[in-house]
Amino acid sequence: MRHIRSWLGFALLGGLAAGCAPKEPPPPPAAPAVDSTGVRSAVDAMWKQWVAADTAGNIPAMAGLVSDSIRIDAKGQPTIVGKAAWQSFASAMVKGVSIDSEVITPDVTIAVSNDLAYQNGNYTEQTVRDKKKTTDYGRYAAAIAKDADGVWRVRYIMSFSDSTVAAK
Repeated sequence: MRHIRSWLGFALLGGLAAGCAPKEPPPPPAAPAVDSTGVRSAVDAMWKQWVAADTAGNIPAMAGLVSDSIRIDAKGQPTIVGKAAWQSFASAMVKGVSIDSEVITPDVTIAVSNDLAYQNGNYTEQTVRDKKKTTDYGRYAAAIAKDADGVWRVRYIMSFSDSTVAAK
């Protein structure tokens, strides 16, 4: 009988020790599903704001749509890094120029996450400088992200002006 009680004691101690042992942490929660439709819609809305600000010549409104660390690689231009550099460049570009219209047409939008999208597409911009109308046709690739304040902003853009045609 004494032998059985020893075994019961060991079993009880073993059970207590197992209960005191550190438990494995639970697995991390799964990342939320990517809402591709929602991301595309948000990016499209951001471009609509961009076009409205650009055609109005509203540099402050456009600045609100670029990240503080924006990087721009445009064919024939030096690389632009940072919002202040972008504002300086944009302000110089719009002097004496009016933008009659701008159309941004995405080809592919990849929702990397609910806060990041990669996109490429085409653009057309009609401008007037010194009473001369021109139309610029080009392509772009961009990284667009939702910042902590919930606003979608361009973080990176590469653009290629394919041709500029003077109006007749």
